[in-house]
Amino acid sequence: MDKFLNMKEGMSYYQIERDVGCAPTPLSSSEIADIRTVMVSWNGSGSFGANMNATFQNGILVGKAQFGLK
Repeated sequence: MDKFLNMKEGMSYYQIERDVGCAPTPLSSSEIADIRTVMVSWNGSGSFGANMNATFQNGILVGKAQFGLK
């Protein structure tokens, strides 16, 4: 949960990957009008299925969500 809370919009993909300490699992990606959107996920500890997701546009965090992190 601490790593999720430290993720701030405007941070780069590489900053977050370094802070989390491991590469995420890619979920989806698209590119429209020179804007590349990538959604990724990290498995977490806590309740069954705990995870955090992040959405990046052109390598910058624009959204995040979590489920069951402690």
